[in-house]
Amino acid sequence: MNTVKPFNTIRKKLMLLLLAATILPIATSMIISYNATTKSIKEDAIAKNYRLLSLGKTNIMNYMNNINQKSLAVYNAMNVPRSLYYILEHSMEDEVFPNDITDVIRNRNLLKDHLYNIYQSVSEFHKVRLYVVNQNATYLLWNDDIKVGQNEAAIPQTAKKAYIEPTHQSHNYGLVDLKSAATEEMVFTLHRPIFLAPSEDLLAELSIDVRLQVLADLNRQLYDGGEESFYIADAKGNIVLSTNANEIGAKSQQSWFATVADSGLDSGHFEWKAEAFDGMIFYDRIKTPYMDWYLIKQTPYKHLYSAADRVARINTAVGIAFLAIVVLATLFISIRFTKPLLRLIGYVNKIETGNLNVSIDIHSNDEIGLLARRFRSMMQTINNLILTEYRLEIANKTNELKALQAQVNPHFLYNALQSIGTVSLQHGDTKAYSLITSLGKMMRYNMNTMDAVVELRRELDYVQAYLDLQKQRFDTALHIQLHIDEQTKGILVPKMILQPLLENFFKHGFVQSSEEPSELIICSFLDEGGQRLTIEVQDNGSGLSEERLQEVLAQMQMAPPLGGAKESEQDEGGIGLHNVLSRLRLHFDATAAMELRHVQPHGFSVTIHIPLAKENEG
Repeated sequence: MNTVKPFNTIRKKLMLLLLAATILPIATSMIISYNATTKSIKEDAIAKNYRLLSLGKTNIMNYMNNINQKSLAVYNAMNVPRSLYYILEHSMEDEVFPNDITDVIRNRNLLKDHLYNIYQSVSEFHKVRLYVVNQNATYLLWNDDIKVGQNEAAIPQTAKKAYIEPTHQSHNYGLVDLKSAATEEMVFTLHRPIFLAPSEDLLAELSIDVRLQVLADLNRQLYDGGEESFYIADAKGNIVLSTNANEIGAKSQQSWFATVADSGLDSGHFEWKAEAFDGMIFYDRIKTPYMDWYLIKQTPYKHLYSAADRVARINTAVGIAFLAIVVLATLFISIRFTKPLLRLIGYVNKIETGNLNVSIDIHSNDEIGLLARRFRSMMQTINNLILTEYRLEIANKTNELKALQAQVNPHFLYNALQSIGTVSLQHGDTKAYSLITSLGKMMRYNMNTMDAVVELRRELDYVQAYLDLQKQRFDTALHIQLHIDEQTKGILVPKMILQPLLENFFKHGFVQSSEEPSELIICSFLDEGGQRLTIEVQDNGSGLSEERLQEVLAQMQMAPPLGGAKESEQDEGGIGLHNVLSRLRLHFDATAAMELRHVQPHGFSVTIHIPLAKENEG
């Protein structure tokens, strides 16, 4: 008794199918959803950070340009005696700085007023310092007070234009007496050299300390302080501002800054996976005549894809819930569907032992129940067949005898026709003898069932006999022409391939009442270099209507198999044309073809193309 391997049972196959049909779509959907979400988030993050850094860049440039304009106030009203520039220009002349202490105090107060105006112009200014070169003196304004000190040695001056000193701890520029009183904090400083116009002789240097907090306030909205890092660094790698306070004022030691500086781009982004950071880095450059800074923002992947991770976790939870439901449903369905099958297998095993009267007790209304009912019916049929086996055997013997008798009858009829023909000839009726001979040829050709293919000359002899009978029937109303190439007569063709074409003419094309005789032309020749036999049957009759011809052509394109169409359908489609084409393709190959066409001015033509078979070669 054959048994089914456990893995090949329908139950397990059904379970695997249902699980695969559920898990694969859910998993695929989750993966596609996660990838699409991360891609969309990444694209949105890039666009968003470009906008944010551009906004921060604009804010810083506006602020720094304002500071720069305040430093240029030194050059206002240059020729006015009480202007700051005028004081600096005449700082060595007695009329401006006389020896009298009262005049010295008065000019110091005037200088303080100018510096105080600069100091008060921006609330974030921490200190304003003016170093006068020819006096080698420093004037420092802080907390509404001005201090003056003499430098021990002249401060070397190398800057030819204004520049920004990176973030540093504020100091008193060498004025020792203020050291204990000053409240120091982190600042960045704008240094502007003041020249004697229009020469490059240095008169003084104005330095403005700006509290670093202002940069933090300007850029606070550009990053998430809890997850992202933000930097402002100059082109030399000095950290101006950082979310990590320990890095402010120091030289950048991180290698990603070299990637930013060496990119040569004013803005951009790149991915970075090193130095305990895994994420994306965005940057934008602020470049002016007095500063060259980079705004740099670091966004970890964990923060960037946090929304996608939340969606993935939700999808995973939903997928697990649905998977649990599917597993339970799969178990229920597989057991529910396969239990009747297992019972049916048990019944079959009993039947296999020889018990044909087993009662199959399955009454469901589904396909399995239908199978059980059909199985019961089959078993009843088998029992009936066993009971009538001997009767059928006797009936078969009777049928065999009748078949032998049916084979004798055509021979008897053929011999009878020969006898009638002999009597007709003895009485001088040659016409009747000729017709009987033609009919005898047709019968002998039909009785030979041994040959599926014959030479074309034998098929033509049969056709000639058939046409002789038709000629006798219609007399002068029928005119027949045969144009047969001698080279084609020895070619093998399927037997009875031409008669359906002739019958098609006599049923659809022949018009007996016409004033002119109906003409039938049969020709054969070799074409395509002798590789194909062409046989054409052409008439001048009415043929098929154009609509019916198109229907027949459409049916012919489907190339029905031999015997695939009913006889009635063949009659309607042109008396066996389907059968002829099917036999050609069955015996040869798909290159065998049939053409149907109208003949002008009237008539119809059927052409068959037969590829030469191997037995025809040579």
